[in-house]
Amino acid sequence: MLPEGLCIWWRRGWTDLRKLREVRLKIEYLQISGRNTSYAYATGRIRGLEKQLLKEGDFARIKEAEGLREVLQILSKTFPYSESMKKVEKDEEFEIGLEEELKRTYEDLRSFCPEPDLVDLFWFEYDFHNLKVLFRIYLQGKTSEPGKDLFISGTQDPQVLEEALRTRNFTALSPEFQGLLKESLSFVKENSHPQDVDSFLDRRLFKWLSFKVRNYSDPFLDELLQIKIDRFNLLSFLRIKFWKVSDEKKLLDRTLVDGGMVERERLLKLAGGSEELLARELENTDYGRAVEEVLKEEAQDSLVSLGKFFDEYILRHTKRGSYVTFGREPLVNYILLKKREIKNLRRILRGKMAGLSQSQIERYAYA
Repeated sequence: MLPEGLCIWWRRGWTDLRKLREVRLKIEYLQISGRNTSYAYATGRIRGLEKQLLKEGDFARIKEAEGLREVLQILSKTFPYSESMKKVEKDEEFEIGLEEELKRTYEDLRSFCPEPDLVDLFWFEYDFHNLKVLFRIYLQGKTSEPGKDLFISGTQDPQVLEEALRTRNFTALSPEFQGLLKESLSFVKENSHPQDVDSFLDRRLFKWLSFKVRNYSDPFLDELLQIKIDRFNLLSFLRIKFWKVSDEKKLLDRTLVDGGMVERERLLKLAGGSEELLARELENTDYGRAVEEVLKEEAQDSLVSLGKFFDEYILRHTKRGSYVTFGREPLVNYILLKKREIKNLRRILRGKMAGLSQSQIERYAYA
């Protein structure tokens, strides 16, 4: 039951459901004396790792650095990047260091998390990215090495994935990925367009995540996945809109996935209409104002802005990890903060390498 003060606010017409939900969650966690005690040690480790995250001042120094070399010098003196960047032999190979940091983070978290499979949920996207790259090469009949296009930080060794696809010998893969590759190859026999394969793998990823998240029976994880699906669907919807293709509804039908708070069917009904219809459809949701604002921008900038909105929205959802004494929430919150940190570093470093100005880099980096 809500405290009297919140009831008064509600009667006065406080309709911002997101703010209400955040306050309610804070109250609920303050009232809980104990949660999943198996996470007591893990949460202690997470609190230590949180202190190692880059601060706003660190990012300010990195953005103000003169060039790529100076940024790398700053990172080489900043733990834990001082370790991950040791494998970078040339300035332009900074991606190697960032990948090493992602991989190190994954292995470290898995080593002390009481539910290691939970950590995997946030690294599967790299495996599926690698599969997209490998299938693209396979469909084009190329024999060249995918090299830098593959992430080394997934749950599966990318070289093992590549070898399995090339030889059709899947025994070195986990049983789940054995089944996934067999299913994917069956799909490819009937659908050889790379875009169709990408859409198939996207749908398969979210279906896989939905199945695994259900096993935890955790509303926190359920809602997080729903928001991630909304992010994917709304970005995909606008991207396809901006392409101005003739078969828009058909493309949306094979791209959008089920399971979000904004139902897939609601979006399909908007096919063929203007982008503004989407804003009106979502005006009573937490996403409405953000979509309305980004549609005022140029197409490419609007997608970047909407991506930023969702990244921040997701972190507002996981921020409850700051209020929990121990449980899954602090782990998940840290994972997303760390991944955002590395994403920001990647964007800044790429901007420096491309010779972009600080203001141009600011448009694409969140920190």
